[in-house]
Amino acid sequence: MLCQLTTKAAIMTTKTEQAIRFLKQIPEGEDLFFAHSGGKDSVVCYDLIKRAGIKCSYKYNNTTIDPPKTIQFLKTNYPDVQIVNPPKSFFKLIEERGLPTRVGRFCCDELKERSGIGKRIIEGVRAAESTTRKQYEPEQCDTRKKMKGAKHYFPILNWSDKEVWQYIRENNIPYMIYYDSPYNFKRHGCVGCPLAGGKQQLKEFRIFPRYFYATLRAIKKRLDKKLENKFCRSFNDEYEAFYWWISGISLDEFVRDKERLLFPIDYKTAVLESIKSR
Repeated sequence: MLCQLTTKAAIMTTKTEQAIRFLKQIPEGEDLFFAHSGGKDSVVCYDLIKRAGIKCSYKYNNTTIDPPKTIQFLKTNYPDVQIVNPPKSFFKLIEERGLPTRVGRFCCDELKERSGIGKRIIEGVRAAESTTRKQYEPEQCDTRKKMKGAKHYFPILNWSDKEVWQYIRENNIPYMIYYDSPYNFKRHGCVGCPLAGGKQQLKEFRIFPRYFYATLRAIKKRLDKKLENKFCRSFNDEYEAFYWWISGISLDEFVRDKERLLFPIDYKTAVLESIKSR
């Protein structure tokens, strides 16, 4: 057992040293900043940047639908992090563009990525988070035309969840309460993100019902415009649209399946009961 603990400690020390060396080799400049999300990976990166002694600015992109208390957490524990407020809230974007999906997350473009256009960004991205991120390099250029040559640095790309938590506990780093009981979040990000899947979306909206009702109001405003577009033509009300959103299926599939129903679904009851159930 002692040998195992010694090995784990040695691995953690090595990874910490590697991350600090990686950060030290990043050229300083006014275009370099750290994107702080308030999550566990971000608090580790922040601490590593301070230990590395590199000069950069710190920013938090307020998505307007991150878990409550995120901004207060940052102001209390990370006062040098600049809060960047978007021109339009997440709910205003729904009103104007409909609901974001797994493949059409316009909200990320508007609420998170805008401040990184043409910049160099240090981020707490890890390969263990997704199949896509397993393909990332610790240092890579953003090839998307809209990002105008932005560059990304991922100092803890090869860290596991356990290693992140080990670092947090060994260094007594403050973190958001939502990772602990009774919330037990695995990730800290936008409430109701379609990438998380329907079950997780519903769980988050149950915990933060204010965001659920704000989303419904935004959908209603979109539908009330009665625009001649696919989204507005597909739904009778905001509950039906929300039901589709949580289902995770394509809009074409949802409309096709709806037309085949022998008996209509009471979408309002289904949605409200799902939010209330535990």
